Amino acid sequence: MVVRPGAHAGRSAAGKAGRHGGRLHRLQVRTQHLTAPLLKKELPMSRDTSALASTPAPSGLRRRRLLLAAPFFGGMPAVPCMAAATPAAVAAPASVPATLRPLRLGTSTPGGGFSQYGELLQAVLNRRQGRDLLQARPTRGTVENLELLQRGELDMALIQGTSADEVLQKGPAGGLCILYAMYPSPGMLAVPRASAARRLEDLAGQPVVFGVRTSGLVTLARQVFTGIGLDIDRDFKAIYVERAADSPRIVLAGEAGGLWGAGEGWPGFVQVAQSPGGARFIGPSPAQIPRIISRYPLLKGMDVPAQAYAGIESPLPTVGSVNLILARADLDDARAQAFVTAMQQAGPELTAALPQAGFSTLANTVASTPSPELLHRVLRG
Repeated sequence: MVVRPGAHAGRSAAGKAGRHGGRLHRLQVRTQHLTAPLLKKELPMSRDTSALASTPAPSGLRRRRLLLAAPFFGGMPAVPCMAAATPAAVAAPASVPATLRPLRLGTSTPGGGFSQYGELLQAVLNRRQGRDLLQARPTRGTVENLELLQRGELDMALIQGTSADEVLQKGPAGGLCILYAMYPSPGMLAVPRASAARRLEDLAGQPVVFGVRTSGLVTLARQVFTGIGLDIDRDFKAIYVERAADSPRIVLAGEAGGLWGAGEGWPGFVQVAQSPGGARFIGPSPAQIPRIISRYPLLKGMDVPAQAYAGIESPLPTVGSVNLILARADLDDARAQAFVTAMQQAGPELTAALPQAGFSTLANTVASTPSPELLHRVLRG
């Protein structure tokens, strides 16, 4: 565990180890605003979380770390997470018991990181539970996910970190709560290895693929580039796609000079990095990072580990946030608890299939939450 000087370690927690390309993937939380321990008792229907967090990692693997800071609310007081006067969820047929209805999870367009993560949860959790616990639904990403949650057309959704923080600041009026942590998303730009670009600003005036316009990746890109004095629409020939899967193909075809993305194991970066020409990855300069965080304090400094992708030879400093699974605050306790318990039990299998899912633990959910009042009721005991 790495704690910033002057912080209290009441809530911080190390991430869960996982496997990726023959290397040990360890995530450690570097906290800023810490509160008293959030979980005062063991969750009902679930295993003790300390035992889960200490699951042995595969031996004989080389260690690497992703350091991040738990998101906070810029000093704003937290408001209890409670059901607001928002439209009720669409009723299921009367013959289906409420506790057995599949949880509707909003993801992203095909080929994106959220789609990959959501489809994995659906496959693994449903198989392990022997029923349709979860139904992953393709969407256009974070912006649409929030809209569908508010309208009651989803029970929970995958939300980019800073967008999640912004909506949670609304308190009860937002009608949403944190149900589980996903994984960190440090933002980067991938360019062909032969490119002359060495800084983010070197691609000004050139075509750059930023992704699906309504995705959290584009939100992160706007924040990062605005923080260094650039506008992605004005200063670049911004390319937006209908599906995340289309993004790497545009770069590999030579139609764009770079691809914006975030996180480890992101499908678009994997394709570009493993292409015959290879890739290099660019983040903000050390001098730019404080400027970005000053402008957007919900972002946090992160280091992408060496060899996270082919082309990253040493730790790459950048900024990002922790993506979250948000749920409607009126999601009934039985269904919410069933999901939390299933996630705890499936942790090792999820991590083996998708290394970044190793961050999805109850301990990291707590560490990534500014205040216990923002957690769903079943996580507050």
